[in-house]
Amino acid sequence: MHALIIGGGFGGIASALRFKAKGYDVTLIDRCPQLGGRAQAFERNGFRHDAGPTVITASFLFEELFALFGETLADHVTLVPLKPWYRFYFADGDHFDYG
Repeated sequence: MHALIIGGGFGGIASALRFKAKGYDVTLIDRCPQLGGRAQAFERNGFRHDAGPTVITASFLFEELFALFGETLADHVTLVPLKPWYRFYFADGDHFDYG
């Protein structure tokens, strides 16, 4: 059996992994040259920009995907708690922390 997944963001990648774990041959396509959807970084005018998501609030979903293949997330990735999650800077030099 073959599954065709259109969209290479977190949802598409998770779907492809779930199909693969069930024994399907999987083709994953996306309109962008790289997979990841919003979970990418890009460079423009000499600056590197995070396209998001910056904060992962449901790490258990990643743990579940690794477990489908007999792996653990912690063996491959170290998630680091951040405080604050975000810091917004304003033109007057002031900032606001969110988290």
